[in-house]
Amino acid sequence: MNFIYFEVKKDQTIKAFLESFYVSKKTIYKQELFNLLRVEDQVRKLSFPLKKGDVLQIKLAPLDGVIKPYKGVIEIVYEDEDVLIVNKPSGILIHEDGNTFNTLTNIVNYHFQTRGYDCPVLPVHRLDFDTSGLVLFAKHFLALSYLSRQFEDQNVKKKYIALCEGIMNKHYDTLDYPIGRDRHSNKYIVYQKGKPSRTQYQVIDQFDNKTKCEVYIKGGRTHQIRVHFSYIGHPIVGDKLYSKSENNRLHLHFNEIEFIHPRNQKKVKFSTGAPF
Repeated sequence: MNFIYFEVKKDQTIKAFLESFYVSKKTIYKQELFNLLRVEDQVRKLSFPLKKGDVLQIKLAPLDGVIKPYKGVIEIVYEDEDVLIVNKPSGILIHEDGNTFNTLTNIVNYHFQTRGYDCPVLPVHRLDFDTSGLVLFAKHFLALSYLSRQFEDQNVKKKYIALCEGIMNKHYDTLDYPIGRDRHSNKYIVYQKGKPSRTQYQVIDQFDNKTKCEVYIKGGRTHQIRVHFSYIGHPIVGDKLYSKSENNRLHLHFNEIEFIHPRNQKKVKFSTGAPF
């Protein structure tokens, strides 16, 4: 059985400590119900008063069929006791879809199971099947709750590299167009009554009638970058859904992420090069 250990930074109850990580009420009470909370190897209740410098021990639940591990290869960019960042290739799902178990999450959990860590390691966000780049995983429920809140509040800084069709006249612009689902297809479109979506880009290179950009987004809508660039007449190279591209892969890569780490509450940044 695996444990996580957190040194307490101030006087507070165990319940208040867990709440500071935005853990749901249901999950918090499960910790007490199943005797998963310890201080100095003694089982404690949620009302137990922690003192600054105490070490809270939390027993983690095993996989138990929650995720079916799948043997595969992952490229680890960073790992510590709380988080894992992997470089996802294009052409792989992050989550199971009911038919495919060869997903990034299943492969990650196989990797940890072979190392004796049998607790669920879960992705905090998603990337499209065709998009490559950084995927942040949480190695326990405290990290998952803390990081998920940052994504929900749009406090995570995300940078993409995109290779677009054509030569852009504007070397910097903000594409502020709402996005909604097209009722007649599986695509998303710029739609007046859609959800607010903001995409900023800066040109970093132009060649062979193509433009390479750094891209920052606010909103995180499905296919947001692909929809916005297609809308202005410069679809992503290889985007067969939003253009007639014949290129074999989508040239969109999530290459940099900045977030507040759950253990020390300090900003951290990680990046990886684009494969194009």
